[in-house]
Amino acid sequence: MQLHEIVRINETGLVANAVSFELMDDPDKNLRLCQGFVFNYDADPKQIKTSTIGVLDALRRSFHSPSEPNVHLMVQDYGKGKSHFALAIANFFQKPYDSAEVQGVLRQVEYATNQGSVLEGLRSHKKRGRHLVICLSGDKPIDLRKHFLQTLSKLLEQEGITDAIAQHICQRPLRFLERLNSEQRAIAEQYLEHLGNPEGDVAALMQLLKDDNYQIVSRVKDIFYALHDDYPGWDTDVDVEKILTDLVTHLCTGAEARYQGILILFDELYNYLQLWSSDPVHAGSTTLQNITNICARFTGKVALIGFAQRKLSRVIPAKNAEDFKRLVTRLELLPSTYEPAASLELVLDGLLSQQDQTAAWQAFRSRWNDTLRATSSNAFENRTANYYRSHNWSLQHYCDRIGVGCFPLHPLTSYLLCNLDFTQGRTAIQFVQDEVKRFIDEQPVEQDGVLNYIYPVALVDAFEGNFSNPQVNPAYPRLFSDYSYAANKVKTSADADPN
Repeated sequence: MQLHEIVRINETGLVANAVSFELMDDPDKNLRLCQGFVFNYDADPKQIKTSTIGVLDALRRSFHSPSEPNVHLMVQDYGKGKSHFALAIANFFQKPYDSAEVQGVLRQVEYATNQGSVLEGLRSHKKRGRHLVICLSGDKPIDLRKHFLQTLSKLLEQEGITDAIAQHICQRPLRFLERLNSEQRAIAEQYLEHLGNPEGDVAALMQLLKDDNYQIVSRVKDIFYALHDDYPGWDTDVDVEKILTDLVTHLCTGAEARYQGILILFDELYNYLQLWSSDPVHAGSTTLQNITNICARFTGKVALIGFAQRKLSRVIPAKNAEDFKRLVTRLELLPSTYEPAASLELVLDGLLSQQDQTAAWQAFRSRWNDTLRATSSNAFENRTANYYRSHNWSLQHYCDRIGVGCFPLHPLTSYLLCNLDFTQGRTAIQFVQDEVKRFIDEQPVEQDGVLNYIYPVALVDAFEGNFSNPQVNPAYPRLFSDYSYAANKVKTSADADPN
């Protein structure tokens, strides 16, 4: 039996840094990120929500029944892939089923689950249609009300929607300025000059309105009054609940509904809340509460998921602590707060896809299960137990994820690949997609009656440049020299006496 009959490589998986929703505007990068996110999965019903696939499935269920939670919070530390995950699920819900982005996400789900009910549920959901997806981010000091309007206006324009209430806020004042005749324009310029042009001239006001800066509407109303001795009935504020209600009512309900519902994603939520606690008014006042109000009103049609570096309830801000606490109770709900496991070991498990639905895999497990268990147990108890127990891994979990999930890597190879500084992230994935793939393509499952593992020595050869570089670790060059000497000696002896 050959290894490629029972294991295949996830060749599109990748680890990406500095991911943001802005990358969705770059079609090539966006597609590669959708195709490359490596999901993790735990089939145990009690543990499924500790996985990224569990979070994705929980979002799907938000649109299936009014009784399902529709306000979600995902908590993961810095640099663990939250923003990459957020971008992938934004594409999954926004794009049509047959798009390359959605198919890329589903392909990664298939790698992680090896088929099953979760995958079929996600496929069926996507075949029913798309969602209107609003992507917010708190990575910069923002007025959330302004950020919400700008993001939504851009989205509606991309979707070809022209008659939503959100678009009236700045478009009506803009049309008024655009239609001024030369005499009216001169009066308007004089009026602004008299004020000292705090926001600029008429052209500057028009550009601000084109950028959906709603805060300038009151100034344009003053110009209207200067010309007509009356005020127009324009809204000078952004009523988030009114805007979302309009979208749900006209786009997501009825026999001709354009979307299944509205999904709002809020990346860097913790950063935004820190800003909000210092100055709620300048951070957008009640905008986030307004969004949760709409979620409560339109269960089954609207869902919100926030992404934060830590649990919000554990944070006591320097200012507005009580108001902060009340807001957090709307966002951090026990049934729908998730802390998916994030480790390079789980990425490796996702990159190495065991074909456990095949007869070949069943025959392999029947013959080698005891060996896999013994090898894993030995590596765990004698070499790596302290590390993995400190990360709340049991022996069984280690055997499942490392011993079986990362085969044909020897458990110690997996451990070193995930924990040597210079094999982290992309380099570990490259090793699997290049060296391990070559091994799987060419090698049998066993040699001379022994299970054919990739042993840790393979890492020395693959990362020779790092081992021989004193800048990585001063001790490595000497150890590498000793290794090379021993390896050459063994090779020389073998060449001299092939028997």
